[in-house]
Amino acid sequence: MCGFTLLEVTLHKFDFQQDLATLPVFECAKRESIVFQQLQRRLVEQAPRFLRHPLKLVPFNLQKQLMESLLARVFKEAIEDGDFEFLADKWLKVEVSDLELCWFISEQNGQLVVARECDKADVCFSGTANDLILIAGRKEDPDSLFFQRKLKIEGDTELGLEVKNLMDSLDLDGLPSLVKYPLMDLATFIERARTESAQAPVQTAPGGIPS
Repeated sequence: MCGFTLLEVTLHKFDFQQDLATLPVFECAKRESIVFQQLQRRLVEQAPRFLRHPLKLVPFNLQKQLMESLLARVFKEAIEDGDFEFLADKWLKVEVSDLELCWFISEQNGQLVVARECDKADVCFSGTANDLILIAGRKEDPDSLFFQRKLKIEGDTELGLEVKNLMDSLDLDGLPSLVKYPLMDLATFIERARTESAQAPVQTAPGGIPS
């Protein structure tokens, strides 16, 4: 008959698992995971700062062409139904605050047009690049960001609400595949990085001051 009791075998197994968890390979993998998460968070946080100046070098005519083409495809059904007629003779300013980019959008002859500037914007939408990507990728609700003051709507309130409602009806299927899938992947990446950042424990520097 075996000389080991069930209790001894269980305790031995528990001790083995404890020792296994302290092996260098496990500690190394754990550290690599933490480093990867930190790099992911920093990339999401710092990317707009690094992209700000290169994006400013993109000629406005190219920005206009790309924007008008995307708007026409994404809001094709809404444009055909006349849902953007409220923007006729009015201007919507869209500002990406951390990239220092902005465009003015209006409706003219059944089309959405993009301009570099206008005499006066009737309503202004502004937010950071990451927040606007989350909205476009359907990872954040415009109302939620608005109440968190991450999405700012200034000017004509009624006009702003109509624009916000159209943002809610954004149709990702109307985007070209080369835009749709990278956008969705990027939105998922940003969402994951923010979730991990919110769950990460606060590191305390020497002296008890949170870093």
